[in-house]
Amino acid sequence: MDTSIYQEDLDEWFSKFLPGKDGENLSFKREDLPEEFREKKFHFDEVKFDANSDNPRIKLEKDLYHILCPVIQNVFDLAAHRSTEEAPGDLLKIRDTSLWPEGSDNKLCPDLLVHRDSVSRPFELEDARKKTVTSKSHRKFVGRAAYSWSLLPGEAKIKDDGFGLGNQLNLPDTKASRRTRGQFAEYISEILARQHRQFTFAFYIYKNWARFFIVDRVASVTTPAFDYVKDPYTFLKFFYRLAQADASAQGYDPTVTLASSTSISTLKEHMITNHGAIQPFIDDAMNDAFAHESTSIWPLYEVQVHDEESGNMSPFLIGKPRTPAASMFGRATKGYIAFDLVKHDFVWLKDAWRLDSPDSHPEWEVYKKLKDADVKNTATMRCGGDVHGHKLQCTLSQAKLSLARLKPRIHCRLVINEIGCPLETYETSSDLIFFVLCAFQAHEDAWVKAGALHRDVSNNNILIVYENGEIRGILIDWDLCKYASQLTEPKATHKNRSGTWQFICAARLRYPKKYSELADDIESFVHVINWCALRYHQHSLLADPEAFSIFIHQMFLSCSTSSDGLLYGCAGKWNTIMAGDPGFRLTSDERFQNIINELMRLCNSHYRSLDLEELEKFRSADINREQERIDSEASATDEASIIVKPKRKTNALKLSYGPEAKAKYKVVPSGVANVNPEPPVRTLDEHAYIGQALLDAIEPEDWKCKRIPGIDYFNKMLDVNLTIGRGTIAGTQSFTTSSQKRNRPPQVSGSVKPKKPRRSPTGATSVDASTSELADLPEEEEDVSARSASLQPPEIVAAGGSSLEDDDEAGVKSVPIAKLHDVAD
Repeated sequence: MDTSIYQEDLDEWFSKFLPGKDGENLSFKREDLPEEFREKKFHFDEVKFDANSDNPRIKLEKDLYHILCPVIQNVFDLAAHRSTEEAPGDLLKIRDTSLWPEGSDNKLCPDLLVHRDSVSRPFELEDARKKTVTSKSHRKFVGRAAYSWSLLPGEAKIKDDGFGLGNQLNLPDTKASRRTRGQFAEYISEILARQHRQFTFAFYIYKNWARFFIVDRVASVTTPAFDYVKDPYTFLKFFYRLAQADASAQGYDPTVTLASSTSISTLKEHMITNHGAIQPFIDDAMNDAFAHESTSIWPLYEVQVHDEESGNMSPFLIGKPRTPAASMFGRATKGYIAFDLVKHDFVWLKDAWRLDSPDSHPEWEVYKKLKDADVKNTATMRCGGDVHGHKLQCTLSQAKLSLARLKPRIHCRLVINEIGCPLETYETSSDLIFFVLCAFQAHEDAWVKAGALHRDVSNNNILIVYENGEIRGILIDWDLCKYASQLTEPKATHKNRSGTWQFICAARLRYPKKYSELADDIESFVHVINWCALRYHQHSLLADPEAFSIFIHQMFLSCSTSSDGLLYGCAGKWNTIMAGDPGFRLTSDERFQNIINELMRLCNSHYRSLDLEELEKFRSADINREQERIDSEASATDEASIIVKPKRKTNALKLSYGPEAKAKYKVVPSGVANVNPEPPVRTLDEHAYIGQALLDAIEPEDWKCKRIPGIDYFNKMLDVNLTIGRGTIAGTQSFTTSSQKRNRPPQVSGSVKPKKPRRSPTGATSVDASTSELADLPEEEEDVSARSASLQPPEIVAAGGSSLEDDDEAGVKSVPIAKLHDVAD
């Protein structure tokens, strides 16, 4: 949050973000108040912190709540009294929620929450709990935290100030202050994750100083700290204007409303039908709302989706997200199983805030391009477009601050027909390679036929789809896609690079200024296979959990920031590729090991053909020194036998990818995994080499080695948090919102076991050696919509993290946990 906080002059902040109504003549003086309000308190004279004072009233934080709540509520009541006749239903309430969390699995307790009186039930406490409050007059204000129904949070501190005082923003850099900011940010993130908002307000109090905040998906803008005891008018003006504002001005999305009883009845009728493998996910998405109705943590909403091509609006019902947004800034992608209120079927709905830039492409535009080019193994878009409501929904902060470095974001939605299962639910090694090969075909088709490069190949973006008794893999999530024409003149340095950190190619992690190219994406498919092998299959590193942990950290998780803000790390990837050795050996699946060895050999050939001196210009001096240190440590690790060199069959894979590939590539027999073909070949500059290796791997029908059901060696053996949250990389703090932690569904494998259908010979990669279909595959990206359209249970989030986005300081989808500065999708 720290690097995304900006301060605006007090009057300017109100003028830009919370202006009063025309002709507002606001006064809290006794003589100007209606008669029934003249005896009520609209000041804070009792707020005293001076220890030398005759009667210091504030000794504990709760003492501050007892003074704040009645005054703020008086303002809400006054605003309702002065409003027109339609406003009384929107009366606001202030709650002290400092001691009463939402539930047993969410212990977050904001000090104060504001909500509408019409949704009071989720906040109500049992009488027995209310009686534990000593002050009888304060009992009416206490309540349970309910983020799904809250308008905004408030935090009050009497020590450990998080934001500093004075006219200039100067954030305190103590451990306690950072903790205060992180706590405050988490309350805001939780509301943004639960609700459908354009932005949210918040307020922060430190002793007799106050700040107001507005937070959208680009930045957080705060007022300077001001003394609310000396200037109660400014403080109370915020709450008065908030109560007078309409829902859109309060930050709500006008295209989303609570579901009507008629719509809910229609949904229930169609939930009776068994929907096969996805039925448990449908139940999980909708049943909380059915069970708890007006107190649900995840109420049912009716969402309007604008279709950019037809101009039509289509209604859908959504409940609990399968992939909740774990970010305060950035794309903040949420994925839902949705019910089409017109066609009466279940689909996948993706809600996100896309970057408004000529260099980025709306996902629905990419899907249309892929469809027109007949790209295989991508999702089918039903509708999609930007969210309009009364007007196009854009972030406010960058426009109001007039800062060129802040790039605006536009709210968008996409609906996909297919609902898929995560790649991690594969049953056999052969199945894993088959599903990856299907996605690889989509990537090649997109590159060759549509000139589109995916730039975010990861385990999360390869899904398994069951259709009419057949099964295939699809490539999804095309929102980071670039077209070939954009890659010919790469831009200069970006602080953040596109992709999911664990699967970004070794060269870009070592040389962070390097621009995107086809080879980067192709290499990412290899890292997906290695990730699954290490996570779900028995291998040599399991004998030493500590060595296993170090290896995974070096390969997938380590991340550092250079002095100029560039991200680099995962030196283990570079070292294993340069050695031509994967660094581990599977103990019970020799054929799977052979394909891993072959893929590593191909990567090694490509890297040995690179001009390393030329690459040096893509990293700075401080990175060079740090990288040398990491490399030396990695070498010491190798000597400690953490990396075990496996044996390899002498016969090489035969090529049948097509005559053109055969002409280009000579098969080099290898006795061990790290044998280097001479001369080296740039094997990752086209799809033929890796594609042929994957195709050959699945041809033998007798290769059916199953993984152990339910086994996850990362979660079982490693003392490492693999759930990499989405956030801005800038500081040292990292956390994921409670809603994301709480809503990770159980592993799909082991819970839902549909009858395994046969592989699809059409729409998926053919295993016939004589086919030339793979030769037509473009190397580019895959289906953006597929992930959107497909089911992404939290299992996916836990398994692979999220994506980095080019030139987007606050929009990191996911990065190694140690480097996340704050939550951001």
